[in-house]
Amino acid sequence: MAAHWLVMCAIFLAVTGCTGRGGAATPAAPGVLFRDDFSNLDSGWDVHSGADMTVNYADGRYLISVAEPGVNVWARPGLNLTDLRLEADSWYGAGPINNEYGLLCRYERHGDGSNSFYFFFVSSDGYYALGKVVRDVRTILSPPEGSFQPTEALRLEPDASNALAATCAGNQFSLAVNGVTVGEFADDELSRGDIGLIAGTFDEGGVEIYFDNVVVRDPA
Repeated sequence: MAAHWLVMCAIFLAVTGCTGRGGAATPAAPGVLFRDDFSNLDSGWDVHSGADMTVNYADGRYLISVAEPGVNVWARPGLNLTDLRLEADSWYGAGPINNEYGLLCRYERHGDGSNSFYFFFVSSDGYYALGKVVRDVRTILSPPEGSFQPTEALRLEPDASNALAATCAGNQFSLAVNGVTVGEFADDELSRGDIGLIAGTFDEGGVEIYFDNVVVRDPA
C-alpha cells in the first residue's frame, strides 16, 4: 500500500501510448458492439515488440509487457464509442506484483500529443483504483481516498484469471472484478472515444499482463 501511495502522490507516471490500426473484429450477438478473442492476428490491435515494451498477440491472448519502471503502456482497437460495458479476462504473467493494469474507455489523443481517457485499474497484489487522465494529468476518482485501496474481489493465486468489467454510461462509471463491483464514480469531462487495455509499472519494471475475451456491450 505504501508503494502505491508514494507513486500516486509524488510523481506523474511516464506514459507510452500506441496508435490503434482500426478494429476488424465484429459483433456476434444482439447488444454486442465489438468482441475479440485474439485468435485473428489481424483483428486491429497494436503490434509492437521491443526492449522497452511489447503489445502483441500471444498464443491466443494479448500481451502487454512494460520493461521500464514508472511507465504505462496501452493498446487500442480503433473504435469511437460513448456508452458501453467493456469486459476482458486478465492474467498476471511476470514481474512485480506491485503493478497496475486494466481497462480504458473514452480514449482520445489530442493534437498536441497529450492523452485523455477513463481508467479502471487493478493490481496483482490486490488493489484497485478508478479515475481519469485528462491531457496527461491523472486523477483517481474512486476510492475517495484518492489512492489505490485493497479489494478482496481479486484472485491472487498464480495463473488465476480475473474477469474485469468497466461500465461507462453517461456520467456514471464503475468497475466489477469477478462479478463484484469494487468501485464507482461520476464524471462528465470525457464524452466519447476508444476503448483500450493497459498495464503499468511503479518503482520496478518488467511486468507482463495477458488479456483475452474482450467484449464491448451496450450497457443498457
